[in-house]
Amino acid sequence: MLHPKNDRIDYGEQLIPPEGYELTQAIGTSYSLDLEALMLVPVALFYAQHLDGNPDTPGYDMLEAITKAAEKITIFYQAGQLKVPRKYHPLIAYWEKGIQPVTMPTPVSSFHPKVWIIRYDSKTEPAIYRLLVTSRNLTFDRSWDVAFSTMGYVREKKEASSQPLVALLNHLSGVTKRSIPLSFLRDLQKVAFKNPEGINAIKFWPVGVSNAADANKKYLNQVTQKKWDELLIISPFLDNTTLTTLKDNCYKKPYLLSCKESLDAVKETILADFDCWQFSDFIQNAEFADILEEEGIEPCLQNLHAKLFVAMQNDKTVWYLGSANCTDPAQGRNIEFMVELVTDGSTMFRSKNVFKSLTEPAKEREIQLFTKYDPALRVDMCEQVNIDLAIRKIKYDLTTLNISGEAVKIPEGNAYNLRIEIDASGLKLTDGFSVHFKPLPETQKKPGILAEGKLNINSDFTGYTESWLSPYLEFSIAKDGIAYTHFLLEMSIELPGTRLNRIFTSIIDSKEKFLKYLSFVLTGEESGIISPGKTEGHGRTAGNGGVIGLDGAPVFEKLLIAASRHRERLLLVDKLIDRIKEETELTGDRIVTEEFEGFWKVFKDYLITKK
Repeated sequence: MLHPKNDRIDYGEQLIPPEGYELTQAIGTSYSLDLEALMLVPVALFYAQHLDGNPDTPGYDMLEAITKAAEKITIFYQAGQLKVPRKYHPLIAYWEKGIQPVTMPTPVSSFHPKVWIIRYDSKTEPAIYRLLVTSRNLTFDRSWDVAFSTMGYVREKKEASSQPLVALLNHLSGVTKRSIPLSFLRDLQKVAFKNPEGINAIKFWPVGVSNAADANKKYLNQVTQKKWDELLIISPFLDNTTLTTLKDNCYKKPYLLSCKESLDAVKETILADFDCWQFSDFIQNAEFADILEEEGIEPCLQNLHAKLFVAMQNDKTVWYLGSANCTDPAQGRNIEFMVELVTDGSTMFRSKNVFKSLTEPAKEREIQLFTKYDPALRVDMCEQVNIDLAIRKIKYDLTTLNISGEAVKIPEGNAYNLRIEIDASGLKLTDGFSVHFKPLPETQKKPGILAEGKLNINSDFTGYTESWLSPYLEFSIAKDGIAYTHFLLEMSIELPGTRLNRIFTSIIDSKEKFLKYLSFVLTGEESGIISPGKTEGHGRTAGNGGVIGLDGAPVFEKLLIAASRHRERLLLVDKLIDRIKEETELTGDRIVTEEFEGFWKVFKDYLITKK
C-alpha cells in the first residue's frame, strides 16, 4: 500500500476533472510555493492535461489556462515561503491575484496545511467535490510523500463530517484579502466524501483552526491527544517534547522513521525508547533513479516528506496523514491539516505490517526505503539548528515590514524606473546576518543591502519594460557572507493597467500565433508549443470562403460549429479579439486583419442578437 513504485499517486491526475465535468472553483494550500510549478497546475484543472509541461516553452493550452487561473483557483501559502523561480516568466503576472500569503501571529508558528478542495460541475449530473490531502508542498520537489484522495457528490442536507473543511476555508477568508465564494462553502457542507476500500470512516482535522462546533476551542492534533497500544511514526521533523508525549502515551515501544539529521538532533535518552530508522541515503542521493522512477525522468535529490501516524487501540487501527510533523508546533500552534482514516482492521493497515513493508524489501535488489539508525554515527546539529532558528525569525520579521514601490515611467519612452521603500525601523538583525533585495526579474544589477533600524529608499533599479514589471521583490538572508535562503515578498505597488495585455500580446505577436490560439479556444484541441519570436504563416482566404487555419481546417468552419454548439467559446473569441486589437493599436502592429474582422462581424452580430 506504500510501495514507492506500485502505489503511486499522480499529482496531476488528481486535479483533472472527471469525465463530463468542468472546473468551477479550486482552493489549494501549501507551506511553500513554487511559481514555476504553479504555471502547470491550471492546464490540469481546465484542460485535463498532466503536469508534464515546461514553463520555459508554454503551449497554447497553458497560455489560455494561466490567463484565467486567478478567476477560479486560489492558493494560500505561508508568507515568506514563495520560492524564487529559476527564470522569470512574465506569465506569472496572471497568478498574482490568485495566490495569497498567510502571515501567522508569531515567528514560531506556521501556516502548514497541504490540501486541495476542488469543485467540478456537469450539465447533467450533481456537482462533485474532490479532496486531495498531501504532505508535500506545491513545488517541483520529488521527495517521498504519502497522499490521500477522495470525491463526493453534493447532497440535500449538511454532512457533519465536512464541517471541518468549511472551518478551514472560513479561517482563510478571515485572515487574507481573498474571499471564497459562498456557494462553494454552502455546497461543501453538503458533501459526503466516499470511503476508500478498507476504510470505515473519514474524519478531518484542521489543526489550529477554530472548531466548527465550538468557536472557543481549536482543533487539536489527535495523535498526541489519545493513548495507544501501538504506534508507528513517519515524520521528517522531530522534537524532544512531542516524542516524550508519544512515548508516554503508547503501551509498546513505538516505531520511529525519520531523517538522519532529525534523529541526530533528538536526545539519545529519548531515542532509546523508540525503534529508530532513517530514510535511505541511497534514495536521498537519487542513485537509484532508474529503478524507482519512470524511464526518461531526470534524476534529482529526494528526501522524506511524508507524515504518517499508524496507531492501534483495542485492536482497531487508525491512520493519520497530512501536513503535521512530529513536533510541538504541529500539535496546535501551527495551522495543519490531517485526515483520520478509521480502517476495517485488515492486517495490511496495522503498524507492524506497514513497518515491515517500509524496512524490508519485498524482492531481491529492491530498494529499502528505511535503514536502521545508528546512534554511533550521530552528528552534532546544534549549530545548524541555531542558524535555522535565526533565519526563521529574520524571515518572519521581514514579512511584517511595510514594503512599497512606485513604477515611474521614463519620459518619451516605454520603460519604467522603480522606487522602492522598505520601512525597517523596527528590524533588528542577529550579529553576522545581512539581508539583500532586488526586483524579481532583475538578473544583472547588484541587490540592494537592507539597512536595519531605518527607512530604506532605493532608486537603483531602472529601465524595465511594462511586461517585466512585477510586484515581487527577491530577498536573501546571509550569514557571514554566505546566502542561506532566497524568497519573494510582495510590495504594495500600482502597476500599469495595460500590463497583462502587454504580456499577452508579447507572446501572441503574429497572425500565425493568433490563428493557432483562436483554433485552440474554439476547439479545445492541443495546438502545440508557442514558438519564440514573431512568425508569420500563409493564411489566405480559402476557396470555400473560410480563413485557413494552420492545422488545415477553416477557422470559419470552426466558428460555425462553436456558434451552434458552444456559444460560450464565441464569447471568449470576442474578448480575445478586443484584447489584441486594444494592444496592437498602440504598437501599430496589425495582427487581427481587416479580412478576419469582416467575417467575424457576422458572429459578433449573432452574439448580440442572442443575448
